[in-house]
Amino acid sequence: MRLRKTKAVGVMLAAIGLTFSLSSPANAWSYGAYEGGGYGEWQQDPAGDVKGDSFRACDQWSDGYAIYVRIDIGRDGDFDSSVTTKGHYAPYCTPWKYLDLPEGTPIRMYIYKSDADGHHNPVWKDGTA
Repeated sequence: MRLRKTKAVGVMLAAIGLTFSLSSPANAWSYGAYEGGGYGEWQQDPAGDVKGDSFRACDQWSDGYAIYVRIDIGRDGDFDSSVTTKGHYAPYCTPWKYLDLPEGTPIRMYIYKSDADGHHNPVWKDGTA
């Protein structure tokens, strides 16, 4: 019985360690589209092959919707850059788009699901460069 408890604790600790090792750094995040199906990702600082101040769109479902991600630099209401999964079969993520912004610049990322009738149900998340 004691051996089973020891193994259970070992498995639990290994799972916790794996969770922490797979967690993304605080300067990288993703935000899902309304009702799922895709998301936008933001990478504030360089990590691996991804330059800092980069973003992309990912479409997870073959549901007839493309995912659009638009960035509002300075949160002034103007879209300054965008990417879309339109024209690609899901699952698909766009290449990372690099912006090279001054450190601390506020951004707002908008994520839309879009079809032939236009953009639907935008969601957004604020971040910084």
